[in-house]
Amino acid sequence: MSKRDVPRRHEWLPTALPVIFGEEPEWTDPWPGLLDALVKLESLTVAVSEGALHRAEALGAAGDGLLAPRDTSVSTAQGEAEDLAAPMRIVLMGRTMAGKSSLLTALTGFHHDRIGDGRQRFSRDVFGAAMSVSEHIELVDTPGVGAHGGADDTEKALAAALDADVILWVNSSDSIQQESAAALKLLGLIGKPIIVALNCRQSLEGVGRLNLLRFPDRVFGHREGLLDEIRRHMAVAGVKPLEVVHVHALAAAEALAYDEVDTELHAASRIADLTDALLREHEAHRESRRALRLIDNQRQPAEELARSLQLASATLRARAEHNRGMYNDMHERLRRAVRSTGEAMESDVEAAVGRRRDWHLDAIDFGKSLESDWNDAVEALQDELQKTLEHRLTSLADEIRSTIEATDAEWSNVSLDQFGLRNLPGFGAVWGNRLIRAGVGAGGSLLGFAGGAWLGAQIGGALGLAAGPAAIVTAGAGFVIGGIAGLAAGRIKSLVDHIFLGKDGVLQKRRDEVAKQVGPILDELTSKYRAAIGDQLNDIRDVLGRELARSHEQSAALELVASEWTKGSENLQASVRELDRQTTSALLRIDRRERLARAVKRATRVPGVCILVEFDDAGFAESWLFPPDVGETLAGGKASTSGGEAASALSYALSFVEAPMRLVRADAASALLSIAADIPSAIAETWAVGLEAHLARRVQIETT
Repeated sequence: MSKRDVPRRHEWLPTALPVIFGEEPEWTDPWPGLLDALVKLESLTVAVSEGALHRAEALGAAGDGLLAPRDTSVSTAQGEAEDLAAPMRIVLMGRTMAGKSSLLTALTGFHHDRIGDGRQRFSRDVFGAAMSVSEHIELVDTPGVGAHGGADDTEKALAAALDADVILWVNSSDSIQQESAAALKLLGLIGKPIIVALNCRQSLEGVGRLNLLRFPDRVFGHREGLLDEIRRHMAVAGVKPLEVVHVHALAAAEALAYDEVDTELHAASRIADLTDALLREHEAHRESRRALRLIDNQRQPAEELARSLQLASATLRARAEHNRGMYNDMHERLRRAVRSTGEAMESDVEAAVGRRRDWHLDAIDFGKSLESDWNDAVEALQDELQKTLEHRLTSLADEIRSTIEATDAEWSNVSLDQFGLRNLPGFGAVWGNRLIRAGVGAGGSLLGFAGGAWLGAQIGGALGLAAGPAAIVTAGAGFVIGGIAGLAAGRIKSLVDHIFLGKDGVLQKRRDEVAKQVGPILDELTSKYRAAIGDQLNDIRDVLGRELARSHEQSAALELVASEWTKGSENLQASVRELDRQTTSALLRIDRRERLARAVKRATRVPGVCILVEFDDAGFAESWLFPPDVGETLAGGKASTSGGEAASALSYALSFVEAPMRLVRADAASALLSIAADIPSAIAETWAVGLEAHLARRVQIETT
């Protein structure tokens, strides 16, 4: 807000201020405290950034893309403020060929060589020069934005804008392009005050010069539609231009091109209107603009980092909760698959063994050939069970693989809203193929066990599973098969030796006697198979359980980092709030309002839009009757009673605009304000967001 825009209530009787509120207390230099606060915020920002990046690196893939490395090599706030008497820096920006360099020449009286010849990207550097009417104003020319292949030019211009006290936006008076609109919105978002210069590009050849001299209103008029469009683009960022000035930059530059100034052409160019606007801004806000530039050079990185940490911590928490749910679901499915496979394997053993229980009924020769027949039956049983159980476990490996893939696919489509998170990046990598790391039963000493594990790995490789999440389960299948094969070949054969070879005359007994001896052998065989199957599947269950525990530990680790990042964000936000309070007091002291500076209790700044300030009661009354001029709209309020925080939004909003407004409704949690004025919705929304941040209550603003 400039002197020309202060509320009308301030003009009623300024001399009454000391009569009503007393003489100002002794003035305090605002700079030492402000610079100290900036250095502290910079140090905290660097420390929090380095700590957060270290934790992100420790997370590995889980932390990828959550935080971008930040440049911590910038000069300190103290170093930036070494020369507080440096000129006000006004940066000229605009689309290529808009007339920035011509305007620089017109305002400085020199540098005609920078004026373009009609080609895009003629001036591609950043160049500064003192204004001819005041050495205390530095004008900085920048490359044009929006030229084809001119991304580097735009980057240079925006970098220069960050170090501006004021932006002088140069726009041709015929149109505004998409690239210009995007740059205007960005400048508004970073909080830079903007003066708009509508540059008439009418040719000075032929009758063009005569038209400018004789019919200036015709040359400069009828630009309301373009102005509305420019204001609309700026309103998206919640800001308005400080001033809009019509000028003919080329005419002004040409008037100075010769030894003797063409005063008539110079006056017709209206360059004097722009000069007056820049001088007014310098007179009113040279010190406050310098302060705000130094403040924003530290505040903006801190605020961006705080937001990044907030989003990143929310992402980590959502990822942890998502992974926990996915792992629980996945492992429950895998447990069911293992249980079902175990039941089927036991059923296979019962069926295969059951078919051998009547083996003796086919025995004809009860002589020595009975031993050979029994050995053949055992080998056939072994072959059948090896193939059957091998198939079951290979199928289990396939089912584990498909279960993992299906679960991951299903959970990848789960809405982030389920985890209290909206509009954030995806979850990142698929579950990490770490189902099983330890070898299952790898310590077995029998040859059958080692051969079975090798066989299982070969089966897994043939199925494409050797490197996948189910590879070790496939190897486990071979482990079971090989182990039980060795058991049958050893233990059962010893029983045969005992029964058929250890007793004289047993070969002469009848089939029922053979059946009585074979039955217990088959029972023990079934028991051993069941035990071996149970042990093997229990090993798989143990590995699944360990993997589930590891996944939960990983989720807990993500939540721990999220908590640390949240704490860092909260510390930064608290420091920014304290900086906003000190900024407000410093700006008030620059405006020589010491009493109000001391009355500030807390403040919330929306750069380039407003500063919301809670004063004590006396300070609120003074700020309302005699609004200060601090370079940004200052909206004052006072502490409310408990439960009335939302309703207090009205007291702040009264300073936004000179228009009737009312409190439509309010409760402990929210408020709805109505302003009887035609205000762009984006600006009203920006005011509402600022009030919400300041009051910690829901605030809506409707306009008519």
